[in-house]
Amino acid sequence: MEDNKKGKVSKAKISLFDEIGYIDDLRLYRGEKILNIAKELLGKNLDSRISPFLGVDLFYTYYLPVPSPSNPPPEYDDEEAFRRIIISSLLKTESVWRTKIFTSADSVTSIVAAASFIEKLNRLLPEGKKGKKGKKTPSMNEPNDRGANTSQEISEAIKKASESAMKDSEMAKEVKMLAEKMGAGKGTIFSLDNSAEEIIRLARETDVGRILEKIEGLKIITNIKTKNAINYSKGWVTGVEYGGDVERIHQSQLAFPNIMFYAEFANDRLLLYEKSLPSNKGPIYVLLDKSGSMVGSKIDWARAVAVALFKKAMDEGRTFFVRFFDSIPYQPINVKSNAKANDILNMLYYLARIKAGGGTDITRAISSAIEDMEKTKTTSKDRLSDVVLITDGEDRLSLETITRLLKRANSRLHSVMIQGHNAFLQSASFRYLAVKKLEKKEALEVINFS
Repeated sequence: MEDNKKGKVSKAKISLFDEIGYIDDLRLYRGEKILNIAKELLGKNLDSRISPFLGVDLFYTYYLPVPSPSNPPPEYDDEEAFRRIIISSLLKTESVWRTKIFTSADSVTSIVAAASFIEKLNRLLPEGKKGKKGKKTPSMNEPNDRGANTSQEISEAIKKASESAMKDSEMAKEVKMLAEKMGAGKGTIFSLDNSAEEIIRLARETDVGRILEKIEGLKIITNIKTKNAINYSKGWVTGVEYGGDVERIHQSQLAFPNIMFYAEFANDRLLLYEKSLPSNKGPIYVLLDKSGSMVGSKIDWARAVAVALFKKAMDEGRTFFVRFFDSIPYQPINVKSNAKANDILNMLYYLARIKAGGGTDITRAISSAIEDMEKTKTTSKDRLSDVVLITDGEDRLSLETITRLLKRANSRLHSVMIQGHNAFLQSASFRYLAVKKLEKKEALEVINFS
């Protein structure tokens, strides 16, 4: 961009990093997005010294493996001076280099780190200019005592903001990796680049860490060799075949010389992965008991199993429901098989924020599940659905009512009884699992059905 008076390139349009150079519209958009996320997290406007150009510089500070600011030009304005102070001070902190484990070459977590840094910095910065004419902005280079205090305050603010960004980035990386694992399935359109704010909010939920810990290492066993399987490019690998669909290309084909590769491609003779998904299946509906007796490890294990069942539903191209209940059923979450990024993050947020407490009414919970599936028209006579109930309650059930409801919705009830026994529930269930230990082996047994 040219200055109207001098015809010179504005220094505010140049990144502090030589490898980035000119901040074009696309990079500026990213900087504006980072500021908007920080503003939403704060719930108020940002300090006027914080510009989208600083957002761009912060993004690349976290994104580049070894960022190194360029030498300052002979003359530069206050805006660039402030950016240089922030970036140079940030790169002197230990936490920014520790954060790079989670952010290097990762655009999502780099956006998270930059937005988190700006939010915390804004809370801690000494008061700057308010955007009114005649008001002087406190500078770190002022020769008086106030300038020295400002310099110290800003340095301390940068250090604390860097530590905050590191914590958010570490958890955000785990959330991102989990969300990406959840993204497989028929018709999935998945992108996390525009979900940084949701990832930060989810990463800051106190219970999300415990859910991630429980899920770690948990793998889903899905029976893909079914009579009703349908071919689909985003399904499970069932074998190999020849064709021209580069989305399913076998890695061995990448070793061909270019001319041979294009010849095989033109003749539909590339070796491809054969993929398929089971068809003609209704939804998976998970009912999670959140009564007072489920507090602690019980509800953490149950939530991790719910995430694994969600992954199973996505892999099999099935709609997924999850609903908490105690003496009353709570608002459910419904995710279709072509889940987008926000759908998955909202589901994880729903699981993380619910706290245990209350009584138990299993009959009412099952009845609500059947009503939900019927209202959304996800059940039919030729599509079998599965209701997975996870509870430790010994509530007396109306066996006749439950049997009638399940038959009407063509649903099977899989009951998971945590450290207890319920004879009424056992009688009503297609499958009854008594779980004594809250470990991965038991979780895999819950989700291993076809």
